[in-house]
Amino acid sequence: MQAPRRRDLRLPVAGQVTSLELFFDLVFVFTITQLTATVLPGGWAVTGRAALLLLLLWWMYGGYAWLTNAAPPVTPRRRILLVLGMIGLFVTAMAIPHAYGSDRVVFACGYLVVVVVHAGMYVSEAARITRGMIVQLLGWNMVGAVLGLVGALFFEDILVWWWLASFVVAVVLPRLFSITALNHPEDDGGPSFELVPGHFVERHGLMLLIALGESVLAIGVGLGTGVEVIGLDRIVFAAISLLLATTLYWAYFGVGEDARAEAALDALPADRAQAAGLASYGYAFWVILLGIVFSAAGLHHALVHPTDRLSWEHSGQLCMGVGLFWVGLGLFRVTLGVPGALPRLALGLVLCAVIVVGATVSGLLALLCLLLGSAALVLFEQRAGAPAPQTG
Repeated sequence: MQAPRRRDLRLPVAGQVTSLELFFDLVFVFTITQLTATVLPGGWAVTGRAALLLLLLWWMYGGYAWLTNAAPPVTPRRRILLVLGMIGLFVTAMAIPHAYGSDRVVFACGYLVVVVVHAGMYVSEAARITRGMIVQLLGWNMVGAVLGLVGALFFEDILVWWWLASFVVAVVLPRLFSITALNHPEDDGGPSFELVPGHFVERHGLMLLIALGESVLAIGVGLGTGVEVIGLDRIVFAAISLLLATTLYWAYFGVGEDARAEAALDALPADRAQAAGLASYGYAFWVILLGIVFSAAGLHHALVHPTDRLSWEHSGQLCMGVGLFWVGLGLFRVTLGVPGALPRLALGLVLCAVIVVGATVSGLLALLCLLLGSAALVLFEQRAGAPAPQTG
């Protein structure tokens, strides 16, 4: 039995990310900005709650990336639906700083809109409809969003547990129950969700590029307030920060990570490509983005007085943020079966230890250590590694 197909709908091809998708990504990056502002005070509780919000929102961003991979926004109807989802995402992002307090209902309602529009557009516009798709989108995802709204309306004191339950229902439980068909072939022998690697890889690469750019903008905004004169120490700090951001950019784009990822996904059977795409650009990329959020918050604090010692919390944000970025890059290679993951994982753990330098010497020296460690591995990989595979 074949899964239903709409033969008049074309799938995207490599390099065919539309300008509307890119605009959607720009809106999503506002969530990164808001989460960075949320974690600025520091503390394990604040950090954990922010990480949970990023989990939820990144899950749905990934959902929209899979959606436009299957149903590119090339018709007026699809564009309207994608803009509606964008509005829900923007409202959700606005509520992030007080998502567990005064704006909890706004956040929950915005998130529900994001989920409903996503599900509706997927099942009405995708070229191939499967049982697993319907159960995941109209079942697990919807129940998870409703749980968050119920918690926001009636259980403010324990809202974090309701959002955690929402994540478990939408993401964890579907992997444990065969009714979702996510772990089993569909009737036509294919996976629940089909994947076009070229478009998928490019879409997430652009998202990462925009997120890194936003972290650079935050440095410039912090310097240009006019409250204090921009001294030499701040200029040096800003220059090293930009070099670090460039190095992290190079760690993905400069060594051909996107080409390797596309080649790896292309080489896999459809069912394994679905799982690898979810693990790499879903879970591993969440670690990378969390690292960007933490490091941006740490840079904000270190920029105030670059030559002074940071508190342990703020030094942890800076150093563990960069460390998490590298750990995420290592996990990304693990999930795709790409060689060279171990040095990246090891470097991430080593850079986390630089927290001692920031807390006992200065934020500037810690930043310099982070740059030197990151640049050393990138240069080593470029000299020792083989050229990235060509795709297309």
